Amino acid sequence: MAFRAGGFFPATTAVAAIAGAVALVLRVTLSPDPFAGWSRLAAVTGLGAAGLACLTLVSAAWSDAPVRATVEFDRALLYLEVFVLFAMTPRGRTSLIVLLRWLLLAFVVVCVAGLASRLAPDVFPTSGRFVAGRLAFPLTYWNAMGIASAIAAMLALAGAADAQQPRVLRVLSAAVVPIGALALYLSFSRGAIAACAVGLVLYIVCVRSLRLWLTLVAVAPPTALVLWVAYGAEALGTGNYAEGAGPSQGHRVALVLAASIVVAAVLALAAQALEPKLHGLLHGKGPRRPAERAGALLALGLVVLAGVLWVDVPGHAERAVESFRSGTVVPDTGDARDRLTQVGNNGRLRHWEVALDVWAQQRLLGTGAGTFELGWEQRRPSFFVVRDAHSLALEMLAELGVVGLVLLMAVLLTPLAVALARGLVRRSPDHDAHAVVAAAGVALLVHACVDWDWEMPSVFVWFFAAAGVVVAAPLGAARAGNPGRTARVLAGLACLLLAVTPWLVAGADRALQSASAAFARGDCRATVDAALTARDRLPIAPEPYELLGYCNLRGGAYELAVQQMQAARDRDPDNWRYAYGLAVAQAIAGQDPRPAAADAARLNPFEPLAQDLRKALDSDDPGKRFRAAARAQLPGG
Repeated sequence: MAFRAGGFFPATTAVAAIAGAVALVLRVTLSPDPFAGWSRLAAVTGLGAAGLACLTLVSAAWSDAPVRATVEFDRALLYLEVFVLFAMTPRGRTSLIVLLRWLLLAFVVVCVAGLASRLAPDVFPTSGRFVAGRLAFPLTYWNAMGIASAIAAMLALAGAADAQQPRVLRVLSAAVVPIGALALYLSFSRGAIAACAVGLVLYIVCVRSLRLWLTLVAVAPPTALVLWVAYGAEALGTGNYAEGAGPSQGHRVALVLAASIVVAAVLALAAQALEPKLHGLLHGKGPRRPAERAGALLALGLVVLAGVLWVDVPGHAERAVESFRSGTVVPDTGDARDRLTQVGNNGRLRHWEVALDVWAQQRLLGTGAGTFELGWEQRRPSFFVVRDAHSLALEMLAELGVVGLVLLMAVLLTPLAVALARGLVRRSPDHDAHAVVAAAGVALLVHACVDWDWEMPSVFVWFFAAAGVVVAAPLGAARAGNPGRTARVLAGLACLLLAVTPWLVAGADRALQSASAAFARGDCRATVDAALTARDRLPIAPEPYELLGYCNLRGGAYELAVQQMQAARDRDPDNWRYAYGLAVAQAIAGQDPRPAAADAARLNPFEPLAQDLRKALDSDDPGKRFRAAARAQLPGG
C-alpha cells in the first residue's frame, strides 16, 4: 500500500480488504484451533472496531451519500480484519518481537525508496505528481512519509536495544536508525518530528535500561552526522533537488549515510561488548543507600530545573503556542529547512473549527462518514480545498458523532493501555516490544490528531496488527472448546461475505478511472462503456451518472442527460458539482436551471465555477441560458 499512494485511494484499500477477508476465511476453516488467541481484551477492542465499521456503513442512511460511507467502511473493515486476524493467534513469548522485526523491515524499505528518490534523483527519478520541496515518495504525502519514517526510527532503536533480539539483528537495527532519521528530516514534517520526540521520550521512560543508554550512545553520533550534512545540502530542501547542484549534494549525503550506517553498526557491536562490564560495575554486590539514591535524584532534578529556567522553556512554549494560534500559514520561502524554525497552524485551526461546526448539526451520530469535505465546502473561510479535517478525533466527531468517537477510543486506547502497562513492567520477556508499541502508537495518535493519517492505511495498518498481538491470549491459556466443523464453515462464509463490498468498490473504481481518462481525452464512446460498467458494479456511486450525463449532452440527448445528472445528484445531494452538472444539463435542455445553479453556489460559496454559473444562468431568456451553459467549464477541468 505504501507504493500505492499509501492506500489512500478506494481501489487499493478495497483490494487489501478483500485479501484480509480471504485470510480470515483461511484462518477460520483451516487452522486446528482458529480462535485460540481470542481474549476478553480482544473482544472489547474487536467489538469497538466492528461497531465503528457498522456505524460507518449505516451512516449512509442519514448522510444521503452511500458511496462515501461505503468507501470509508472499506477502510474501517480493513483495520478490523487485520486486528482480528492477529488477535486470533495466541501470543507467544516472542510473537510481538517477531512481528516488530517484519514491520521494521517494511518501514525501512519505504524509507530507503524515498531516500533513493531524493539523494539520487538522476538514478531513481519520480514523477512530477510528488511535491518536490519535501520527501513524499512513495506515500505521495510528506507528512505521512514523516510519521512512517518516525515509526521506522523508533522500531529500529527498540530493536537495537532489545535483549530478546539476536545480536546480529540488534546490530542491523542500530545500523538503520540513521535511515529513518534522515527520511524523517527530509520530509520536513514538523508534526511528525514532534510526534517522534514524544514517542522516544515515552519509550525511554518505559525501558530506562543500561542497554538502551548504550544503544543511544552508539547510534546518536552517526545519526547526528548524517543529519548535519543533510542540513548543509541546501538543494535537498528545495524543489530543485533534481537539478543543478542537487544530485551532487544528494550523492554526498548518500555516501555519508552509508558511512553512518557502518559506524552505527560498529558502535553497536562495541556497546554489546561493553554492556556486561558496565552492568557489573554499576550493579555491584554492595547494598545501595536510599539516602544516596534520593540525593542523586534530587540533584538531577535541580539540574534539570535550572536548565529549564535558564533557557526559558516556559516562555518559549508560551510564545510557540501564541505563534501557532496566530500564524495561519507557514510562509513558503522556497527552502523547506525554514519550516523547522517556524510555528504556524497552516489553516488547521480553521479545519478544526469547521469540524466542530459540522458536529454541532448532529452531535450524537454526526453527519455521515466521508461528509466532512461537504461541510468544509459550505463553511470554508477561504479558497483552500481540503478533504479531511486534519484531526482524527474532530473528523470522527463531525462525521460519526459522539458514538463514533467513543468506539474509536475503545479501538485505539485499549491495546495502547495494555501495551503501556506491560511496557512499564520490566519482568516480562517482551517488555521492550510492548514499550515500543506503546511509544510508536502514541506517536502515531499524536500525529493523527493534527493530520489525516487514518486515511493512509500504510501508516495505520501496522498498529492494528500489533494491537491484535498485544491483546491476544497468551499461548497455553485456558479457553472454551474448539468450535465444530459446521460452525467454522459458517464463520468462514460470513468472513467471505465481508469481501463483497470491497470487491464491488474495487471493480467500480477501476472502471471509473478508465471512464474519467477516456472523458479527459474526449472519447465519449469509451467513456460511456466504462461508466456503464462502473454504474452496474456500484449503482450507488454518483460519478458514473455524471460522466454519462456530460456525454449525453455532447451527443445531443439532452433529456437523458438531465435524468443522468439528477441521478448523480440524488446519490450525493450535498455535493456542489452534481448540482452544477444538473444546472448545465437543464439549461441546455431548455429547462429552468436557476434552482440547481443556486444550490451549487450555496453548497460551495467560494467555488468560482459555481458562482459564475449562477450569475450566467440568472436570465429569463432560454437562449441566453443555453449559450452560457454551453460555454461553462466543467468541474475538474
